[in-house]
This record gives sequence, C-alpha cells and structure tokens, in this order.
Amino acid sequence: MFSGCELFEDSEALQQKKQELELAKLATQTSLANIEKEKALALAQLQNEMKVKELDLNSEKELELIKQKIALQESNNNLNFQMYLFIFLALVVIVITFFIYYYLKRKREDELLAYNDNIKKYFYNKENEARMKIASQILETISDGHLSKENEQKLINAFTQETSNLPVESLTQSQDDNVIDAIAEESSSEHKTRNENE
Repeated sequence: MFSGCELFEDSEALQQKKQELELAKLATQTSLANIEKEKALALAQLQNEMKVKELDLNSEKELELIKQKIALQESNNNLNFQMYLFIFLALVVIVITFFIYYYLKRKREDELLAYNDNIKKYFYNKENEARMKIASQILETISDGHLSKENEQKLINAFTQETSNLPVESLTQSQDDNVIDAIAEESSSEHKTRNENE
C-alpha cells in the first residue's frame, strides 16, 4: 500500500507537476496575451494603414475633384472669353457696317444733289435757248414789218411779262413752244391780212 513517503513524494511530484502545469498555463496565457497583443498591434497597424490609404484615396479623389474644378473653371473662362470676343467682334462689324451705310448714303445723296444740279443747269440752258429762239422770232417778225405797231408792242409786252413773272426754273419747253406757236400764228395771220389788203 501506500506509504507516507510515497504519498508525500507523490504530492511533491504532483505539486511540481501542478507548478509545471501552472507555468505552462501561465506561459500559454502570456504567449496568448502576446499573440493577442501582436494581433491587436497588427490590427491597429492595419487600421492605420487603411486610414492612411483611405486618406490617400480621399486626397487623391479631392485632388482629382480639384483638378476637375480647375479644368471646368478654365473651360468656363475660355467660353466667357470667346463670348466676349464674339460680342466685341459683332459690335465692330455693326459699327463698320453703320459707317459703310452712312458713307454710301452720303455718297448717294451727293450724287443725287449733283444730278439734280445738272438737271437744273440743263433745263436752265434749254430755257435760255428757248427764250433766245422766241426773242429771235419776235425780232424777225418785227423786222419783217408785217405787224402793226400796236401788235408789236403787245408781243413785246407779253414776252417780257411772261419771262419776268415766271421764275427761271418754271419755264418749260412746252410753254416755250406754245409762245412760239402763238407768235407764229399771229404773224402768219397778220401776214395774210396784209397780203389780202394789198
């Protein structure tokens, strides 16, 4: 059976084994704690790396957004510049067109005034020629002596009154022809009456 020594020896061995087990348990716990620590450290490090990467991604996204905003702003600036340039060019074209129109209008008015002056001169010359014809015909009729003194005076008075009462531009070729025809008819009728009297 058991002796007391053996029991004591067994209890010492048992205690030693217990201590070894506790030491092993403690070593296991410390190694587990170390593993947990390492795991927590690794997890924290991974989280930090993820945060850094996330910050990098966010900063890259923000950088990309900033680049896009800058590109959009430059595009808007270019569009604004082109719009202002177009408006400026349109105004320049309008101003140039106005001055060309004004120049051509003034030129046309000057040409019309010159044309009108030329027409007035032409008709004035024609009128003077007609007056000269009338005057020469009156002189011929008077010099022929076919008219009486009274008719000669009437003819001269009619001619001077008609030309003095009318403005220079109002005497036309048809009026001149009418006066010439009237003088010719009168002289021919008086010429016939004289021939009949003789």
